[in-house]
Amino acid sequence: MTGSRILLGLYVTLICVFILAPIVSITAGALTETAYVVFPPQGLTLKWYEAALGQRQAIDALKFSLILAATAATISTAVAFLIANASRRSNAPIYRVLRALAITPAMLPAVFLGLALLVTYSQLHLRGMPALLAGHVVLAMPFAISMVAVGLNGLNPSLEAAARSLGAPPRQVLLRITLPLIGWSLLSGWGFAFMVSFGALEVSLFLSSSTTVTLPVYIYSALEWMPMDPTLTAISSGVILLTLVVLVVSARVARLDRFLKR
Repeated sequence: MTGSRILLGLYVTLICVFILAPIVSITAGALTETAYVVFPPQGLTLKWYEAALGQRQAIDALKFSLILAATAATISTAVAFLIANASRRSNAPIYRVLRALAITPAMLPAVFLGLALLVTYSQLHLRGMPALLAGHVVLAMPFAISMVAVGLNGLNPSLEAAARSLGAPPRQVLLRITLPLIGWSLLSGWGFAFMVSFGALEVSLFLSSSTTVTLPVYIYSALEWMPMDPTLTAISSGVILLTLVVLVVSARVARLDRFLKR
């Protein structure tokens, strides 16, 4: 048994190293004093982070990505709640179909999804920010609805029934009973939807325009001209740090034991 545990621990450690090694190398590469990316870094400096903060296009792309991701996550979470709550209250086939459609984008390759959205929105003459926002909402929806559904499925319906029996109108039941009890799933669903939208590259590549450039698209485009620039690694490590913070907060709010009880 001890030998099996050692092998299992070694296996898990190797997987973690395999996953984290690129992240560590990118972060460390941004600390080098050389004018090109090298690992291990030659010297330690923060000048490339300072240079990244001075790049106007990168900062504008970051601001745009944050606004886009926050908006897409908010819309995704709101729509996910409406669909999940309706399917919980009714067995009508239409709600099951809507839920299946909302989850489908997670099963499709991102490149295929981006191309499909581009063709569809072109026929609808939908361009610019509305097209990009709609694409990110579609992309983030499966993650939001999965988290929200977990919270709603774990909700005790007798609490809502008790509130209604005491004369509480549906709006009051929703605001004072349902939403507070599933607040953790709404927040975690929003967090995961934000991460998916913020890091989306393929969909953004198809739907971006000259005035709607997200940070992943900016990094991807810049790699063509300066692939070994430490400034790009500094920007990339900042994106990783932001994503990691959102992931940790979302996972802390959701708590794994809540899923294991379902």
